Amino acid sequence: MLKLFTEHPASSGRTYLEHAYFAAKISVRLAKCSAFFMLHALLPFIDIPYNLNLESTALYLFERNNELED
Repeated sequence: MLKLFTEHPASSGRTYLEHAYFAAKISVRLAKCSAFFMLHALLPFIDIPYNLNLESTALYLFERNNELED
């Protein structure tokens, strides 16, 4: 049973807690991005902050993915 929680993190060179922290950071960032996009959909006069726009978010995800490969 423990293997279910440790196999994937170990395959990426992380402990369970390191992996959880890494994934949680990305999840929080995407949740913020999603919230601003929904707000912008309903109230189009509210701009999406640069650090949460699509280009910035794509770059953030690309950089985090590269961390996994290093």
